[in-house]
Amino acid sequence: MKEKVRLKSFSSGIKIVIADEATLEEILAEISEKFRESEKFFGKAKLAVTFDGRKNTPEEEDAILDCIQETSSVNIVCVVSDENGEVFDRAVGSYAQLLESDSAQFFRGSLTDKNVLETEQSIIILGNVEKGSCVISKKDIIVLGNLEGSAYAGADGNPHFVAALSMNPESLRIGEHKGNNKGKGFWGRKKQTSPQMAYLKGEEIVFDDLMNTEELLQTLD
Repeated sequence: MKEKVRLKSFSSGIKIVIADEATLEEILAEISEKFRESEKFFGKAKLAVTFDGRKNTPEEEDAILDCIQETSSVNIVCVVSDENGEVFDRAVGSYAQLLESDSAQFFRGSLTDKNVLETEQSIIILGNVEKGSCVISKKDIIVLGNLEGSAYAGADGNPHFVAALSMNPESLRIGEHKGNNKGKGFWGRKKQTSPQMAYLKGEEIVFDDLMNTEELLQTLD
């Protein structure tokens, strides 16, 4: 019988390739079997996951991820749209450190309309922060998607950071330092489609490409 699910590894993650004609029941059965068989290989690895082939609904993806967690010891750090390992090697490692310190909270889904998400922990959003919505954290904010709404990090008064795979906020604030969207883009910046991090340098919020902030990532709480 032809496989409905295939697993392919990439740097720091797994690509789950699903046949177009597969039913959810078939997918979950094969996922369960494959991850049980691979338990000794994967162990408690921290991995990013990406999907290919069949177009899954968000509810189906949730069911697949739940199945993986229930049948293995794998820690799924994030779900990504492709296997760009060079970017996600650093992302997976840095976010895993936050999780191990019990200082981070996951939110799976997107903030839309006038949604406001507020937390006392660092927050990792597996989705988008759309225009008109807002995320507030006393510590750090990580958006594994598009940041087009508002983000307020460091509400505890200490220096923290905001990172996103696509950084185009309506407004962004870190501690008492803030800025607003002025016409063509955030603070007049061109629209950014690559991963970036915003953090305080002295009294100014600066932006760095995520791939060029390894030293900074290693020093964050």
